[in-house]
Amino acid sequence: MSLILDAVGFGALNLDRLYWVNKIAGKDEEAYITNVHESCGGSAANTIIGLTRLGLSTGFLGKVARDRQGQLLLENLEKEGVDTEGVIKNSPGRSGTVQGFVDPNAQRALYVDPGVNDEITSSEINQEYLANTRLIHLTSFVGKSIRVQEELLDSIPDSVTVSMDPGMIYA
Repeated sequence: MSLILDAVGFGALNLDRLYWVNKIAGKDEEAYITNVHESCGGSAANTIIGLTRLGLSTGFLGKVARDRQGQLLLENLEKEGVDTEGVIKNSPGRSGTVQGFVDPNAQRALYVDPGVNDEITSSEINQEYLANTRLIHLTSFVGKSIRVQEELLDSIPDSVTVSMDPGMIYA
């Protein structure tokens, strides 16, 4: 790879399914859905897409399964102009998803199904891809993939700047 990227994101890739509800239901309560919207997400992906829209050259490190959600996530990144060479594609299992419930006051409850996001290993990551970026942006994983991020920090060149958004899971 000879392309030098301005920024690479490394975090969970999730297909978000947002349900607008009359209220966030508590224990033994019921609520009803007023609207549903599906979109591609994951904090790192959202940040990288924003940087791409600002004119930076970007890429992504992550993992998607061989399923509808994984295909949508890849298509979205590519449509936005994000390089997907660093995404491990067509893994068996489920791509990451988030079920979100949003009330009229914009309060929300999120339920994360990490799927293959938490199955990424250091050996799957293309080290040359990392060496050819100016900045890597890290965001949270639900499970053990944080260890892969820690290992990655030990292996990237000193010339690569690291930014991190811990999100609610790491905070």
